[in-house]
Amino acid sequence: MGRFVSSTYKLPAIITNLTRNRQNMNTKTLKDWFTNFGTVFSILGFFVTIYLGVWYVPSWLQESQNEKIKNAENEILQSVKELVYADSTFTLKELPTLVHAKEITLKQPFPLSLNDILTKTEESFMEDKFIPLTKRKELINKIEEIKSKLPKENKTQIDNLKAEKKENIWKIWLSIIVTIVSVILGIISTYLKFKADKDKDAEIQNEIQEITSDKEIREYGYEFEKNIEEALRKRSDITILDKDNIDKGIDIIFSKANKQYFIEAKYLNRSKIGLNTFHQLAHFLKDKIGEAWLVYNTDLTPLVAQQICDFNKENKQINIRLIRVTNSKEFTEKLNEILPK
Repeated sequence: MGRFVSSTYKLPAIITNLTRNRQNMNTKTLKDWFTNFGTVFSILGFFVTIYLGVWYVPSWLQESQNEKIKNAENEILQSVKELVYADSTFTLKELPTLVHAKEITLKQPFPLSLNDILTKTEESFMEDKFIPLTKRKELINKIEEIKSKLPKENKTQIDNLKAEKKENIWKIWLSIIVTIVSVILGIISTYLKFKADKDKDAEIQNEIQEITSDKEIREYGYEFEKNIEEALRKRSDITILDKDNIDKGIDIIFSKANKQYFIEAKYLNRSKIGLNTFHQLAHFLKDKIGEAWLVYNTDLTPLVAQQICDFNKENKQINIRLIRVTNSKEFTEKLNEILPK
C-alpha cells in the first residue's frame, strides 16, 4: 500500500518530465527542420548563381551585343541602299564615314569590312522584289564598280577586330571564372558555418550530459585519478609533487629529470571532454614550463580537439599531450612508452 501511495505521489512529476521532454523534442525537430531548410536553400542558391554566372549572364550579354551589331548593320545597309539607289554620284568616300559613325555608337570596331557591306547590299537589292529586275542589275553593277575601287583590307584593322573578339571572349571567361570562384568560396563558407554550428551544438549537448552525470560516475573519476597517481608512484625516477604548495586547478604534478609534468585526469560515462575542462587546463598552464597530460577515457568534442591543436601551436614552453586510457594498466603501458625507465 505504501509503495502504491509513493508511486501515486511521483506520478505528476513523471508526467511533467514526459511533457517537458516531448516539448524539447518538438523544439529540436523544428530547429533541425529550419537548419536543414536553410542549408538546402543555400545549396540551391549556389546552383542558381552558377547558372546565372556561367550560362545565362554571358549568353545574355553576348546576345545583347549581337543584337546591337545586327541593328547597326541593318542601318548601314539601309543607308547604303538609299545612296546607291538615289544618288548616281555615290562614291567610296561616303561608306567609311557611315561605318565610323556606327563604331562610335557601338564603342568597338564594326565587324564587317567595306567589301562585306557592299556585298550584303547587293544581296539586299536582289531580295527586294519591288524593284524591277533590270534596275536591280543596274544597281548591282554600280556596287561592283565601287567594290573594284576598294583598297586591300588594312592588316591593322583585321588585327584590331581579332583582338576585340579575343577581348570579348576573355571577358566572358573572366565572368565565368569569377562566378565559379565565388560559388566555391560560398560553399566553403556555408560548410564551415554548418560545421561550426554542429560543433557548438555537440558541445552544448556534451555539457548537459556532463552536468547530469550521476554520483557513481564521479566516484569512478576519483578512483581513476587515484590509480594513475599510484602508477606514477611505482616509478622510482618520478617524484610526485605536492600540488597544494604549487598551484591548484590540476590533478597531479610530478617531475622527472628536472622537467615538470601536469596531469588532468577525466573519467566520464557518455559525455566527452568539453570546453570547460580545456579552459580550466589552459588557464592553469598559463606561464607554466614543462608538459601537460590530459588523461581521459572517452573522447574529445570537435571544438576541444581543435583548440588543443591551436594551443600546442601557439605555446613553445609547454604543450598538451593527449592520453586516452580506460584503466591504470593501460596508463602504465602508455607511461612506459612516453617516459622509458
